Amino acid sequence: MNDSTKAAFNAFDEELNLNIRERMSAQKRHTDITGHLVSSSLAVGTFLQGSFARKTMLKPLKDVDMVIRMHPRLEEILRRPGGPALAMHLIRQIIADTYPNAQFDVDDAPAHALQVTFPDLDFTFDLVPALDEDDSEIVYIADRKNDTWEWSNTRTLNRVISTRNQATGGRFVHQARMLKSYKKDHPLLGDTCGLLWEALAHEAVTGPLEHSQALAETLAHAAHAVTGPVLDPTGIDDLTTDWTTTQRTAYATALTGAARRAAEARRLEEDGQHSAAIEIWHEVIGDPFPAAEAQSAADALRALAAGSITSTGRAVTSPRGQQPARPTRSWRTR
Repeated sequence: MNDSTKAAFNAFDEELNLNIRERMSAQKRHTDITGHLVSSSLAVGTFLQGSFARKTMLKPLKDVDMVIRMHPRLEEILRRPGGPALAMHLIRQIIADTYPNAQFDVDDAPAHALQVTFPDLDFTFDLVPALDEDDSEIVYIADRKNDTWEWSNTRTLNRVISTRNQATGGRFVHQARMLKSYKKDHPLLGDTCGLLWEALAHEAVTGPLEHSQALAETLAHAAHAVTGPVLDPTGIDDLTTDWTTTQRTAYATALTGAARRAAEARRLEEDGQHSAAIEIWHEVIGDPFPAAEAQSAADALRALAAGSITSTGRAVTSPRGQQPARPTRSWRTR
């Protein structure tokens, strides 16, 4: 890595990537399962949902959500009482016949999915039975606990994120992952849902931006947005309905501080003070963002002569750090 802020963000992005072998294994298993279910006339097709499908998942790969579009000939019987559980039972039979060593619902028995554990994979598949709505992206997904079929626009969400990613030159999904990494280990924000950060980025980033600018603009937007409703990227669901006023205030305070420091880092980057910018981003985001090289005493003394001091305490030749290097007098002379 060279010492530029852009290079630091590229290294950060690389660190967040899923293991390529696991990703390829997941894609192949998805294709194989689809083939078996379609050839058995149980399904007419499948699609992936969730952050793996949207390419915004952080490593490690833990589970793959796969929606099974059940064959229309089965809809009448599956709409009857017990239909959602029956759909999962039928899928289980095909998977068990094809993969004799597969196990089911080992870690959990999700309401909406049949969880499948394969001995050759380190992650699970959640197989979600669904019924299509004619000429629509809408599907109705099984809920075996409540014995219902629930409306879902997950295909619309996939499309919206894909469209925005194309509009940003393929950068959006990388920036969404960076924001999820930021929130993941944050002592206050860690419990917020991952889709929230995709929604905040979707509102703030509409075109191609460098990663540092995209994160700075999203954090600045988020500091205000979290005080009210935040709709998912399809504009349907408020992702903050369960938040209290106290939580909103605390989130806004934390994000205001992060946005202020991100803006400082951007100013320093623009002035060529890359080590200082990297140091701030590392403190804001934490690991796995790269750490900056330590500043030598000689460099610090030279910077103190005419520059400013950053929020991390580093002396820089740019005047746009957090505070001037030369404090002004607090008294008058005559």
